[in-house]
Amino acid sequence: MIFGFLGLWLLVSVLGSILVKNPVHSILFFLSAVLATAGLFLSLRAELLAGLQIIIYAVAIVVFYVLVITTIPWEKVKRFEGVYKKELAFGLPLVLAIFGLIAYALYKGSLHQPAVVKADSVRDLGKNLFTSYLFPFEVASVILLVAMIGAILLGRKEE
Repeated sequence: MIFGFLGLWLLVSVLGSILVKNPVHSILFFLSAVLATAGLFLSLRAELLAGLQIIIYAVAIVVFYVLVITTIPWEKVKRFEGVYKKELAFGLPLVLAIFGLIAYALYKGSLHQPAVVKADSVRDLGKNLFTSYLFPFEVASVILLVAMIGAILLGRKEE
């Protein structure tokens, strides 16, 4: 029941961070999603991951987003409000294809079996994080790279 509540909280927070127009409200929804994810980790008895989630995302990334929001000229962003039809036409099939690949991998069971984690030392933990759990780290790095490129494009001066 707790896992279901936290999962629903996470979904509402993610949708809120995507759909709201105010950037400050978007950051607050993002922070709520980070806390819900940490709660999910705690419910799965992964205390270290919950702590890392809070330390890394709730502190470092939210501070980064606040700095980005304060440096972006919002008059320039308001000029581009609306639906990006070319980007949607390119991005939607790409996102659906990626979700299809993930669903296929889950269906076949290649992502279904969790790795056995024995973390007696920092070396064991590092080895597990960069072998068994490399995919989530790579996904997070791609998301952060896209966010940085978007912030640079929005913040640059026009010539």
